[in-house]
Amino acid sequence: MTTAPYGSWPSPLTAALAATHDGRPEYLDTVGDEVWWTAPRPREGGRRALVRLRPDGTEESVLPPPWNVRNRVIEYGGRPWAGAPRATGGPLIVFTHFPDQRLYAYEPDGGGEPRPLTPVSAVGGGLRWCDAVVLPQRGEVWCVLEEFTGQAPTDVRRVLAAVPLDGSAARDRAAVRELTDDRHRFVTGPRLSPDGRQAAWIAWDHPQMPWDGTELRVADVTGDGRLAGVTTVLGAQTGSEAESVAQAEWLPDGTLVAATDRSGWWNLHRVDPATAVTTELCPLPEEFADALWKVGLRWFAVLGSGLVATLHGTGGTRLGVLDPATGELADVPGPWSNWAAALAVAGERIFGTAASPVTGYEVVELDTATGYARVAGNAHRDAVDPAYLPRPVSRTFAGPGAREVHAHVYPPQHPELTGPEDELPPYVIWAHGGPTGHVPLVLDLEIAYFTSRGIGVAEVNYGGSTGYGRAYRERLREQWGVVDVEDCAAVARALADEGTADPARLAIRGGSAGGWTTAASLTSPLAEGLYACGTIVYPILDLAGWATDETHDFESRYLESLVGPLAEVPERYRDRSPVHHADRITVPFLLLQGLDDVICPPVQSERFLTALAGRGVPHAYVTFEGEGHGFRRADTLIRALEAELSLYAQTFGFAAPDVPAVDLGAPVPPAAAAARPAAPGTGSAAALVRPRRLRPGDRVAVVAPSGGFPRKELDAGVEVLRGWGLDVVVHPTAYGEHDALPYLSADDAARARDFERAWLDPEVAAVFSGRGGYGAHRMLDHVDWAALRAADPKVYVGFSDATALHEAIATHLGVATLHGPMPAWAPFVADDTTREHLRRTLFEPAAVQRLTSPGARALVPGRARGVTLGGCVSLLAAGLGTPGARAGAAGGILLIEDVEEEDYRLDRILTQLRRSGWLTGVAGVVCGTWEDSGPYEAVRAVLANRLGDLGVPVLEGLDFGHGVPALTVPLGIPAVLDADAGTLTLDAPGLA
Repeated sequence: MTTAPYGSWPSPLTAALAATHDGRPEYLDTVGDEVWWTAPRPREGGRRALVRLRPDGTEESVLPPPWNVRNRVIEYGGRPWAGAPRATGGPLIVFTHFPDQRLYAYEPDGGGEPRPLTPVSAVGGGLRWCDAVVLPQRGEVWCVLEEFTGQAPTDVRRVLAAVPLDGSAARDRAAVRELTDDRHRFVTGPRLSPDGRQAAWIAWDHPQMPWDGTELRVADVTGDGRLAGVTTVLGAQTGSEAESVAQAEWLPDGTLVAATDRSGWWNLHRVDPATAVTTELCPLPEEFADALWKVGLRWFAVLGSGLVATLHGTGGTRLGVLDPATGELADVPGPWSNWAAALAVAGERIFGTAASPVTGYEVVELDTATGYARVAGNAHRDAVDPAYLPRPVSRTFAGPGAREVHAHVYPPQHPELTGPEDELPPYVIWAHGGPTGHVPLVLDLEIAYFTSRGIGVAEVNYGGSTGYGRAYRERLREQWGVVDVEDCAAVARALADEGTADPARLAIRGGSAGGWTTAASLTSPLAEGLYACGTIVYPILDLAGWATDETHDFESRYLESLVGPLAEVPERYRDRSPVHHADRITVPFLLLQGLDDVICPPVQSERFLTALAGRGVPHAYVTFEGEGHGFRRADTLIRALEAELSLYAQTFGFAAPDVPAVDLGAPVPPAAAAARPAAPGTGSAAALVRPRRLRPGDRVAVVAPSGGFPRKELDAGVEVLRGWGLDVVVHPTAYGEHDALPYLSADDAARARDFERAWLDPEVAAVFSGRGGYGAHRMLDHVDWAALRAADPKVYVGFSDATALHEAIATHLGVATLHGPMPAWAPFVADDTTREHLRRTLFEPAAVQRLTSPGARALVPGRARGVTLGGCVSLLAAGLGTPGARAGAAGGILLIEDVEEEDYRLDRILTQLRRSGWLTGVAGVVCGTWEDSGPYEAVRAVLANRLGDLGVPVLEGLDFGHGVPALTVPLGIPAVLDADAGTLTLDAPGLA
């Protein structure tokens, strides 16, 4: 295997292949002995074609471009076609054409053109039709009619309607018979009983979504084709009895089989329409249905024998055959890991669409008589050598409160390349849409596009996702922007903590509701500092705007369950909306938007960009004419993928020569600098290499770069370290004393040799200064820094006089260090908070990325991003102009503290730093403790006077330095300073 930086691997899987190869069949059904479905055609303007599979296995597109078999019912669309055999032979097909939304009839074997069955309306969104059943014996099509009555998106009614097959309604709306009144806001298409005497459908109303509460309605079909005696036989929309009926079909005996979640899972029940008595058929803690996002989805279908073909599973779906009489469920063997909600039957044959981690969705046929399953149509074709495809795994992570978070992890995969041993791969967290949705573990060439280049992907089924029962689904109730953000962050942090992902090169991306989660993650304190960049695709960014008049009817009251009623919790809408926190976003991002999107309209993105204007955040806004919610055209998909890869290349620091560079409008901070050894130097603040975290059993060395230590105090500290499972070695000078200068432990060369030996020892994982004092600056010129650069990075811990070593290690070695308590310092042993914070930083660094203290507050308000540096401020001033000293703090978050420096002396130190130009360009300042430096108000006055006019945020009162408790602060790590919140949040854990 050849080594190459992650992200830069050449791949044969181009954006064009990923965007246009294969396509997922939808809305399968049978017409006589043929199977039909719709399929995407990205190269043909993103239209949906109607595909016919003849009995001899010939697969053909029925309607040429520009016919587009799709509709906009509830904007997400519904089943767009239906068929029936003609009495004279051949199929009769009824379908909706996307550009005009009309219903058409077509006889493909008759040689004619499609003919319109319904009129066009100029009112609002017009007339729309879906989920039809063709009734040649009645000369009608029964279906859902969505009719706009005004110009507003919510000026709409929905009914069941009968459309004449003779075309008489093509110019006469009055020729369409309405079968139901419009008492319910939403309905699915009718399902007719085997004898044709009854019809069943599902209905629901605002503010419910169909996964919250629906009703199963049944009516008698009269001789003249009316629906009479309508009753509700299952379901409830409100109250404690609310349940979601997702689908219902008739059994041969005149009863219904329905999927309802009254048990907490969408399970199958038999329903007697005469008595409404319900019997559970196969009680399992699994889902036999899912969220009804499109009208006419089919998770189960009834065979002629009365057996039920059904999808079921937890987190994924399998195909099984259920005997309603016994409850016995037999699964269908095969290589597929997920089946889509597109089942159809013909006699005793079952048809569905299924995929696996190595194959796209195929049309699969199962003959229940033989038990044999085969690929019947849309057979998978490898776009590239399968060796370039990822090997994903499904995992469960621990979220806040130890709650389970489900995800699919796709590691980088290449048959010829691997990353360098000292480098971890970047990872992108994918947040799905919905948010009441789910991502299956199947082949996705867009994911493979990234993994084959060395970028890992983790798809998160955060709390609120479907597939894991109602309780998991309802974790998001009034918690959107909280639970989804937390769960995505939990997966990202876990991948970093376990060494799977580079914590400095994490990104997040998502579309629609996933775009919301992405933007919320980049602007929420819940994920502050975690992600280096983000890709936001047709998002929701302003909750209040979206909840009022900026979206469509179907989801117009969705936020009442996801956030709460706007009238009752307006502050919650504001607090969680990214548009109101654009000032918090500090990392590069890409915003992709379809200009014809009516679900998440461009005004949302434009409002967010207006709020962001002038802040210098690198970003690109890429819009697509003619694209709505969900990109469909090949050129759009290609451009979007390549722009996303360019964003990651610029942010993570790898080359992507095969894609056009997206213009982010501003320089991109080096998020990848922590992933590889930084070139040592004395310039401005830069991210440094993070040594690995400690583990029990590691050897650590204690050295004395300044003065020696009383044996009793050092021994007590060493015992603490040993109690953490560390093997402690104390170097000789630690207990020594210079012959002529008792404040030094030994002469400069001897102290330097001890430090060198500790750093160069391959068995030593960390070096501790035993205590401060004076003398570290004296020994620096005696250290062989070239030899140390050749050694592996190590953890270094110290403060006070150790500031000289923090700075020297940064400039000479490019390694991050820990400003923290030392074992011979009395509070190291005596103070629990001081000791525990150091232990967690050493062993569990991801748990202490956010630093704050009870007294932390803004001396100068604001937020800033930079790389942490600093320490004892008198030592920083003492090093000015000396060999190897840092030239300035530009780009840094400067941390300062000191001991026994009264106000006038502190003034002199800060003035020296200012006049030398060392503070020019500093991003922000964090002030720690000022132990034994006189009254704090006097010190505070100096800090305000000398730092207040720098034009950067200044935080005071963070507990680090000589005071107790003393937090451990990693130096050399990119971080966000929020003075108003009193926090310093590291982009990545201080140790790898």
